[in-house]
Amino acid sequence: MSTVNVENRFSRRTVRGRRSIEDPSGPQHVWWLQEALAQEERVDFPALDHNVLADVCIVGGGFTGLWAAIDLLEQDPSLSVVLIEKDECGFGASGRNGGWATGWHDEIGEMTHRFGTEEALRLVERSAWALNRIQAFSEEHEIDARFRKGGVLWGSSAKWQQGMWQGPTEIFGDANDSDQWIELSAEEIQSKTGSPLLLNGAWQREGASVQPALLVRGLRRVAARLGVKIFEHTELLSMTRGRPTKLSTPLGDVEAGVVILATGAWSAKWPELRRSFVPIASHIVATEPIPDRIGALEWSRGAVLGDGNKMVHYAQVSTDGRIIFGRGGGSIGAFGHVGDRHFDNPRAISELIGDFHRWFPQLDDVKFEFGWGGAVDRSPGHLPFVGRFDCEGEILFGAGYSGNGVGPSAYIGRILGHAALGMRDADTTGAMAGGVSASFPPEPARVIGGSLVRGIIHWAEGGEKPGSNSSRLHESLGRAVTVTAPARKKTGPALRV
Repeated sequence: MSTVNVENRFSRRTVRGRRSIEDPSGPQHVWWLQEALAQEERVDFPALDHNVLADVCIVGGGFTGLWAAIDLLEQDPSLSVVLIEKDECGFGASGRNGGWATGWHDEIGEMTHRFGTEEALRLVERSAWALNRIQAFSEEHEIDARFRKGGVLWGSSAKWQQGMWQGPTEIFGDANDSDQWIELSAEEIQSKTGSPLLLNGAWQREGASVQPALLVRGLRRVAARLGVKIFEHTELLSMTRGRPTKLSTPLGDVEAGVVILATGAWSAKWPELRRSFVPIASHIVATEPIPDRIGALEWSRGAVLGDGNKMVHYAQVSTDGRIIFGRGGGSIGAFGHVGDRHFDNPRAISELIGDFHRWFPQLDDVKFEFGWGGAVDRSPGHLPFVGRFDCEGEILFGAGYSGNGVGPSAYIGRILGHAALGMRDADTTGAMAGGVSASFPPEPARVIGGSLVRGIIHWAEGGEKPGSNSSRLHESLGRAVTVTAPARKKTGPALRV
């Protein structure tokens, strides 16, 4: 398929960020999606144009919705499963993220605090299961997702970050899993990554790099083969709750016994979820292929790389030798709205290129061929949640990945699939299935306070010099956190199975 034809498949709503880095007036693509669509055999799924009945209707054709659909039919092939997607499967966050497939091992401290040591360690093991699930499923169904299990390299880009790696080291050491998390000296992290900016770091065993668009488009193909009825370019207009629940689209309705909402940052359209997360922009740039200049680095063989910033940097080296480099913590969506600046933000791309040059000054002559953005569903506790609406009808939801959804979505999809079937097990009754446990303040306090905090973080981290203590960051965040501290209360019911 030619590049021209690939470009024609993207709607303006789907692929923003069209300003070329080299030529601000030129067309721009999401590299992952461009590569995936050019390689796949074209299969069109129609828009829904008639009324249908289903056992389960899934709203959203990204990782969460597709994994849930696959799990349902693996458990019971006789089920009638319908999936509706307003664009094409994978055109949202699932096809435009940084390609990190990691576990929750870096979150072990927060998880221990919230859920207790036993449940935290169980969830970490389940997140590792999710990575194995992705790898095994891809191999079984011949999905060339470029899955490379090289672990996660965490680097300290400022002195205040250097102590961040000690907690996981101690916890996994106490759990007799000391090779899960290994601290690295400045010399070690710099030699592995080629970045002189990093002061020390750590290596996390459970992590992999993937080509996310190839993965999600492969899941789309397998889901259809298993019997999922996929309707693309089908926007959900309204949902009438009941038994069955009725979902109305422009040209047809779906009546389903169970509904699974898997719409990521767009889930804020539902009142029950509006305060459970904020849509935050994340942006990515991709260099030209430079395998001859980075191929000798250990990082280039499948590890992913990140730092300890609040506005976290994340990166990987693609299989063709491009550095894919991103940064989170971008524009906040007011009132839960996902808008143009989540996708098209030349200033954010320009700042990101500046960050890249600080990380890799030896590559200051490298060209950037792609740059794009997307929306992240940032939850108060950085972790996803699964629950059920407290209403007549069976309506399940899963969201709140906070930028780490490629790996965990396989696990969240398993929870949703099992819950839709009424299965009671450690996953459907565990901490991730506890519903929405925290909420942000109501608008306009949320967007005003969130924008204030984001501005302070941007000022503090943007003003850092390599190796600085950045005490101004600690002081600034200490003052700012009181403005937007989330209310720790139950705002959505847990699963009932």
